[in-house]
Amino acid sequence: MIFSGHCLMTPFWMNWRCEGKMANKICFYLAEGECEEKLLKALKQNPPLITPGRVKKFNLIQNELRPSHLMTFPAEARVVLVYDTDKEITDHLRRNLDLLNSQYASVEVITVPQVLNFEDEIERSTDVTKAQDLTQSTNTRDFKSAVNRMKEADFRRTLKRHKLEIEKLWSLKPPKQFSFTKQQSAEIKIKK
Repeated sequence: MIFSGHCLMTPFWMNWRCEGKMANKICFYLAEGECEEKLLKALKQNPPLITPGRVKKFNLIQNELRPSHLMTFPAEARVVLVYDTDKEITDHLRRNLDLLNSQYASVEVITVPQVLNFEDEIERSTDVTKAQDLTQSTNTRDFKSAVNRMKEADFRRTLKRHKLEIEKLWSLKPPKQFSFTKQQSAEIKIKK
């Protein structure tokens, strides 16, 4: 299945070529930021550690999906939401989940909260003490810039060199203010 349409007013995912499958369902990942987008793309590298699918940056904590976006997802698609839980602001996320779970949507929603953020997940799932150590950066800002400059294959090799344990990535329950969501990362992780 291929979506067409390349005008500037077209939502970004209408231009996606549907390639990811999960239990015969097309899979779309909406990543909070560039680092999450890079991580998801790196984890899809061969051999994949997560279910293949399309990855796009869309901050569900700060932005709201519109009802018209639902029409761009094919019926029975899985939409995987990857977002940080370090801020107590959940209004947009709640509305986005309500919309995706509404009677008008024909998608399955998988929530993958990062506890508390990207850096914490890297520290928990690799052998580094501080996330900056992964890229030998001096601070968090430089770390994120270094990650975003890497090619997906290079980032995947860096994760492997630092002994990424996929089982530990996205393994914690979200904090109390996000208790309306579940940690469903097991749904996308490929078992060895």
